[in-house]
Amino acid sequence: MPYLNLSRPAPTVWQISLASPPDNRLTPPLLSELLEKLDIVETEWRKAGGGLFDPKHREGYEGKGAGSLIITSDVDKFFSNGLDWANSLKIKNFFEEIFDPATWRLLTFPLMTVAAINGHAFAGGMILALCCDYRIITSGKGYLCMNEVQFGSPLPNSFNALLSLRIPHPQQQRDTLLARRWTQKELLDMGLVDEVVDLPEVVTRAVQVGQREGIKVAAGSWGAIKRGMYNPVLEASKSYRPLNLPPQEEKEFWDRVGRDKAKL
Repeated sequence: MPYLNLSRPAPTVWQISLASPPDNRLTPPLLSELLEKLDIVETEWRKAGGGLFDPKHREGYEGKGAGSLIITSDVDKFFSNGLDWANSLKIKNFFEEIFDPATWRLLTFPLMTVAAINGHAFAGGMILALCCDYRIITSGKGYLCMNEVQFGSPLPNSFNALLSLRIPHPQQQRDTLLARRWTQKELLDMGLVDEVVDLPEVVTRAVQVGQREGIKVAAGSWGAIKRGMYNPVLEASKSYRPLNLPPQEEKEFWDRVGRDKAKL
């Protein structure tokens, strides 16, 4: 069963569409397929001349090897509703060894990446969108929200690192962690999205942006540039710092203060 659809809406534009009803949960099979599709896209881009820049021949090079990737959804109302937390957290090192490799690959992809957010993006879905270079969002149903606090989950190390880079304003960081559902206007004002367009035009506009901006990555250094910029995200993932769930937090508290000594 395929979880993603790969298409080529323009000669220099590839498109990966999440197609896992009802809400594009980022399950291990979907993430594995995302890695496979990204390899296919990069292979085709490189065969078409991407990344073959020769500094001795700058003249006439602009435009050769251009490439961009659109990430969007084929599911109504949702870009992605994030992870299947109940099952994902049962997998040992799920984030460091399954989720993070897929998002790190997208975050440092050598093509220009554009998230065409044509529905809600919650938790891991918001992270997926934030891994792209540009974000175009629908003017309709399209909240971005990190809602982990509402279902008692800590944020993985990589999530914290990426959010710190993408949302440097302290109050916006706080409100994001407290599950604020950011509206399109707020996202635009924060700089978390680049454009707000009507739903039928989201993918079309993303393709236009990809065609315009994809020229800039033809020389092949864009992925390496991003690896340097986003290295804190990789380092956070590699730290393997354990995530404390609410029951663990409670146990640590009572172990420290002593249940029999606590003045209740």
